[in-house]
Amino acid sequence: MSILESARTPEDKEALHVISLTADSHFLFGMNWTPLLGGRLAKVGRKRARLLQATHYLVGSEPGAVLGYVKVKESMVSQKASLYSAAMQYARAFPSGTVACVLPHPDYGYWLVAAHEGAVLVKTDTWFAQLEQVDALLEVLNARFPDLAVCRLPLFDASSAPDWLCAVPHDQSSLTRLTKPRRHSFLVGVSILVMLVLLFMTKMHGSPNIEPEVVPNQRAHWEDALRKVAEAYPIHTALHIARIMEHWRRAPLYGAGWKLKHIQCEPRRLEWRCMARYNREHRLALNQTLASITPPGWSFQPIDLDHAVLTWIVEDTAQPFDLKTMPPSEDWMSYLQHVSSVFESVQISSSNRLTINAPLDDHGAPSTRPDDVLSWQKRTISIKGPLRSFAALSGLTTPFHWRNISLSVDAMSGSGIARSQLVVQLIGDLFETVQ
Repeated sequence: MSILESARTPEDKEALHVISLTADSHFLFGMNWTPLLGGRLAKVGRKRARLLQATHYLVGSEPGAVLGYVKVKESMVSQKASLYSAAMQYARAFPSGTVACVLPHPDYGYWLVAAHEGAVLVKTDTWFAQLEQVDALLEVLNARFPDLAVCRLPLFDASSAPDWLCAVPHDQSSLTRLTKPRRHSFLVGVSILVMLVLLFMTKMHGSPNIEPEVVPNQRAHWEDALRKVAEAYPIHTALHIARIMEHWRRAPLYGAGWKLKHIQCEPRRLEWRCMARYNREHRLALNQTLASITPPGWSFQPIDLDHAVLTWIVEDTAQPFDLKTMPPSEDWMSYLQHVSSVFESVQISSSNRLTINAPLDDHGAPSTRPDDVLSWQKRTISIKGPLRSFAALSGLTTPFHWRNISLSVDAMSGSGIARSQLVVQLIGDLFETVQ
């Protein structure tokens, strides 16, 4: 059942609409978007959204980081409802290339969204009253992105909504609610004064020092905190990556007038979701011919007359992150230096502490960290080079979490032994313990 609601505030030029296909997925159509620059994107995005007087926001990941923000009236949806961005849901469904979608609605007009390499483009995610307005914006986008693939959907019907809208909401499409900052400076000052007085009285009475200990219920809370971090960063070994690349071999390189251009894979818990993008190379090529050679278990989806995608899932291609076990000692820097010549680029960032939020005790204070919980740090890593070169990484035992694996066909980049028409790029995180 579809629940359609709309709201228009005096400050907003465009209407905001909520479409809820299920009780757990409330998608917002008509958000505002702006490029995001800065070191700590989450912090910068939250600050910018607060300055823009937004009630909800999200920050798209790099590259092409964007801030999506919106002011939602309390009467639109329940405060406890989980809200998602329809534009970001669409962008993450097509993480490579430049795509646009036109969705006509019987009551609200025409919704247009466009995305480039998985990032929502500014000035889109917009409702228009006339189709001519949509075409005018598409002309502007096409001039900027000549390879723009436009999908014009039929009139919206909740019973036959687009696949990307019916799918499980993507993590990056989830909106964060901004809470109002508390301004009780007087009460805070009084609280601090009371704490100082109590501390002074405690020292005057000579209270014995009590060593902190982890009580059983705190232990359970710590286990839950570790589990949340482990779920956010499943570990991908060389065998997992090899299994994903083995699935790439099933994708037809050429077939009945269609040509493979790009493969993109992203992790979701302990599995990977992949998408192969095809271009129509011959005027007699038909969707049915590409669909007929689609490997079993894969899905075929046309984008427009000249573009189509195949999607599939690779299961059991990750393992839980064991945060309490010391990884094998390895000089991974020297290893990467030795094999770097067979890649076009190997980039490693400086280290940042892996945040594990300490659970609160019964008094609202952070509980004591158990001795067996190691301190970890992570580094962003990006490796790009020929498909054949990635076998050189099989000797690494350092924990990796890969966020994106892609294959570009006929890219022809690099030089010397690192030059190839089949170029792979891995982007993710490397983890090591803090000594």
